Amino acid sequence: MSTEVSSSHVHHTACTLDCPDACSLAVTVTDGRITRVDAGPANPFTDGWICAKVRQHAKRVYGPDRVLTPLIRTGPKGTGEFQPATWDEALGLIGERLREAIAGPGGPASIVGYTYNSSAAAVEKASLTDAFFAAIGATSAEHTICAATASAAWGSVFGAMASGDPTDVVHSKLIVIWGANPTVSNTHFPPLVTRAVAEGATLVVIDPRRTAMARRAHHHLAVRPGTDAVLALAIAHRWAEQGRINRSFTDVHATGVEEFLAAAAEWPLARAAEVCGLEVAAIEAVADAWAATPATMLRLGWGQERNANGGASSRAILALAVLAGSFGVPGAGVIYATGADVRPQRRWPESARRAARAADRPVVPMHQIGRWLAPDAGTPYRVLFVQGSNPAVMCPHTAAVDRALARDDVFTVVHDQVLTDTARFADVVLPATTSFEIDDVNVSYGSMSVEPVRAVIGRVGESRSNDEVGLALATTLGLVDDHGQPWRAAPLTDAVADPGPRLAASPRQFAESFPPEGKARLIDAGQGAPRYEPLPAAEPLTLISPASDKLVNSMFGEFQSPAAQLLIHPDDAASRGLSSGAAATIRNGQGALSVTVRVTDDVRPGVVSIPKGIWRRSFAPAASGPENADAGRGVIHPAGLNLLTPDTGDPLVNGACFNDTRVEVLPA
Repeated sequence: MSTEVSSSHVHHTACTLDCPDACSLAVTVTDGRITRVDAGPANPFTDGWICAKVRQHAKRVYGPDRVLTPLIRTGPKGTGEFQPATWDEALGLIGERLREAIAGPGGPASIVGYTYNSSAAAVEKASLTDAFFAAIGATSAEHTICAATASAAWGSVFGAMASGDPTDVVHSKLIVIWGANPTVSNTHFPPLVTRAVAEGATLVVIDPRRTAMARRAHHHLAVRPGTDAVLALAIAHRWAEQGRINRSFTDVHATGVEEFLAAAAEWPLARAAEVCGLEVAAIEAVADAWAATPATMLRLGWGQERNANGGASSRAILALAVLAGSFGVPGAGVIYATGADVRPQRRWPESARRAARAADRPVVPMHQIGRWLAPDAGTPYRVLFVQGSNPAVMCPHTAAVDRALARDDVFTVVHDQVLTDTARFADVVLPATTSFEIDDVNVSYGSMSVEPVRAVIGRVGESRSNDEVGLALATTLGLVDDHGQPWRAAPLTDAVADPGPRLAASPRQFAESFPPEGKARLIDAGQGAPRYEPLPAAEPLTLISPASDKLVNSMFGEFQSPAAQLLIHPDDAASRGLSSGAAATIRNGQGALSVTVRVTDDVRPGVVSIPKGIWRRSFAPAASGPENADAGRGVIHPAGLNLLTPDTGDPLVNGACFNDTRVEVLPA
């Protein structure tokens, strides 16, 4: 009889996934393995509970798709055929190809550091991998795939002014949630809204879908995707007509007011309602409630940015808070992205910091990899290093992405935790750590928390962190610091003196935190006043791809992907002879996919919806329509949702335009 006794301990750490909440975690480890992931007590914002996604996180840690050793490709790109290798073998091959590229006609710029790491904590997000690519002068991939447009809009209007504190919403008398679905991607915010509503606050949700939050709202404006700028300008115009602009605020704290209002005058309510697909009375009700309520909190999301009018829309929405003067009292302000400054780049060698600051460092837009890495693009790129990203699933225009990733003349390295659809195209796959295997510092972008991330288990397989990979690459190429010494991984205290757990300061907007010179700018120096530009509609329906309650971007798609199910309004379904559960083909000029249909009035007429991030294995090839992509020999998975999305960019900052996808849906 065995006398062994299991050893079980609860360890406290923090969730680093790409979610605003940054929950505290209590992780039970039994005999060296995670057996339970639950809520921890350190972050008061997360209130002792966590989402279902995170509870399942251990399935990724120990799942069959986990990469346990370095892998070197043996079959055609895309087939996922590899053989295990040692780290020395993998680094030797990578070093050889890096040196060849540096010595070649394109020089260091022919190497692309495609590092996103949105679900990493602060140090891993700005790790020595990025320092390495900066130091050698490699091309950097700009993060145009998500939040780029809304963040640029914030900078245009408010500069470096801090976000409002989400916990202040309990004091609000009117809450406007615009382009966000916190029920699935900011789950600790809705209880605060509920508290405010219980105390008499009015809730407004502006979203093409009837989300769970919209069902509870006093006013839900199901705006047509891409027309948010029109709605915001129309509200501003109504305020101007009624003399409800807060001139005592704007005279002191805003520039460009009259030019903005001149642009808004083009949008009387009747015209705006027709373009936005709304009732005039519904817009009036929201506009009048906002103007009458000083304690209004605007929660700006990211849904409104995902189209060619995204920058204009985001700027116009932010301008409404300024025109109303929704600041200076408890419960008033604008919530966007919070966060404390922990300066992880302090850990970089000074030579890498100088290189990163260089104005002439080459950059490429992340979401347009299918363009700049196209076989016929004539660009010099010869090495692609992907870390913390899954462009084969997440980037638009899958056919073009596949052609780019399938190039045999581009040496591709993927550093990831699991064998993603992108990793299947790699020449070398490097095993990455999860957040349960390393120490770090986590900074929330949906609250004011700073928390330590602690290793709660040993390394799974031969996984290495982003920092360790960057250090290994620097060693392989013989990089030294300004003192002639080999690079080293400086301690975390070089990044932040106090890793928490703690709450960072929450300065009040226009009282302790201000835009440049104390004034919000309603007119962008390059783009002028926000203006709506209608797009040609080649197909009758707009396809949107929101977040789901199963995935974090594409993370966890290997074991809990949502169904490839299309939501369609009853009117649109009836005119096409579709019913719930039926098979259908969704198509446009870029391709076609097979889906099942769910008929629901949770989406507005003219809009269909499929969650983002679904792995390609969850889709079946379409029965008709163009092939996914001639991506090379033997690609075994069909294309996913982004087969249909355009790789265009918003004019403000070239942000991705996923919601400009126009489609038709037909019975299979």
